[in-house]
Amino acid sequence: MTAEHEASDRQFAFDYDPGELRCRRGAAADLDEVLAARDCDDALVVTGSNVGANRDVMDPVEAGLGDRLAGVFDETTPEKYLKTGLDAAERVRREEIDALVAVGSGSSLDVAKVASALSSHDDLRAAAEEAMASGEVAVAEDREPTPVVAVPTTLAGADLSVIAGVSLSLDLESVDGEVPSGSVGDRRLMPAALVYDLALFETTPKGVLCASAMNGFDKAVECLYSPYRTPITDGTAMRALSLMRSGFETLPDDEMDDGKLYDAVAGVVLAQYGISTPEVYRASVIHAFGHGFSHDYDAHQGTVHGIVAPHVLRYVFDEVDGRRALLAEAFGVDDEGATDDELAEAVIDAVAAVSDDLGLPDRLRDLDGLSRDDLPAIAAEIRDDGLLDVAPEGLDPSVDDIEAVLDAAW
Repeated sequence: MTAEHEASDRQFAFDYDPGELRCRRGAAADLDEVLAARDCDDALVVTGSNVGANRDVMDPVEAGLGDRLAGVFDETTPEKYLKTGLDAAERVRREEIDALVAVGSGSSLDVAKVASALSSHDDLRAAAEEAMASGEVAVAEDREPTPVVAVPTTLAGADLSVIAGVSLSLDLESVDGEVPSGSVGDRRLMPAALVYDLALFETTPKGVLCASAMNGFDKAVECLYSPYRTPITDGTAMRALSLMRSGFETLPDDEMDDGKLYDAVAGVVLAQYGISTPEVYRASVIHAFGHGFSHDYDAHQGTVHGIVAPHVLRYVFDEVDGRRALLAEAFGVDDEGATDDELAEAVIDAVAAVSDDLGLPDRLRDLDGLSRDDLPAIAAEIRDDGLLDVAPEGLDPSVDDIEAVLDAAW
C-alpha cells in the first residue's frame, strides 16, 4: 500500500444524532420531565398486550407520565403489522396526542416508529396504502413525525435506531401465510429520548431477556468488522463487548446482581451507539443469518444468533481477517504471540461462552419445528438478505457457503 493510499484511508465521516439517554434504576420516573422538556403535553403508551397487562412495568411507566398519560395502546405483536401502526397513528390524530412512548420489546418500538411516520401525513390511510405498494413507510417531507420516547424492557438493541421493520398488511382478519416485509427509515425517527430503567428489565421473562441480549451483543461484534466502521464505533463497540461479557452472566439469575445488570444494559446501549445512522446500518452477516429464520420459524432471533454466531464467525475468519485482533482485544483474549488462526479461535470461543452464559441452545436441531431439510431454503433466504451487502470486505458467501455454515450449526 502506498503512502498516498494510506493517507486517503485516514479519514471518516460520522453523521449521528441520538436521542437523550437516561439509564438507572427507577428512570421511568423521569418520563414527565422528558416530555416536558420537549413541550409534549401528553403521550400515548404503545406496547403489547402482555406488557400492557404487567403492572410491574405499567405502574412505574404510568406514574412517571402522571398527568401526561393520554392512554395505553396495547395492540402491538411480534409481527409488527402496518395496520397496527395505522391504528395507533389514527388514535394520535383523533385525540391530538403529542408523543408516543414505546414500552417493551423491539416490536413495540417498531410499531411506534411506523405510527410516528404515518402521523406526518395529512391522509393517514393513503400513506399506509402507499406503503403497501412501495414497501416503505415514508415520513412526509414537509411535516415532522410524532416524537417517540423509548422505554425498552429487552436487550435486543432496536431502540437507538432510525429504522424499523413492518409487516405489510392492512387487513389482519384475512392474514394467511407469509406477509411481505417492509421498512421505515428516516433520521427524524430516532427516539427523542431513551429511558433505560433497570427495574423494568427484571420484569422480562428470562428466556426473552437472555435471547434478546445475544442479539444486542452481536451488534457490537458486527460493528467492528463493518465496512462502515469508524474510530467512534470501534470505541463504543469494544467497550460494549467488555461490559456485556461481564454483565450478561447475571441475566439468567432469579435475583440479578445490580452492578452486573447495569453493565449489561449499558453495554447494549453502547453496542447500539452509531450502528444505525442515516443511510448506513452497521449490522451484517450474523444478523442476515438471524433474519433467515424470522418468517417461518417461531424462534427468537437472539436464540438463533446464539447458535449460529460462532459458526458464522469461523466462516468469516476462514475467508477474511474480520478484524480478529481487535475483537480478541475487546474480549481480553489477545495474546502477543498468537497466530492469526489462534486469535480467530479465541474470539469464536469467547462468543460461544457468552451464549453459554445466557443459557441459549447451541444446535439448530434444538429449535422446535425446524428440520434439516429446511436448511437449503433458509440458506437461499439468507443469501437474499440485504445485510449481506454490507458483509466484511472481501466476503461474498454463496448459497452453498451459507448452507455449509447452517449444516455445521445443525
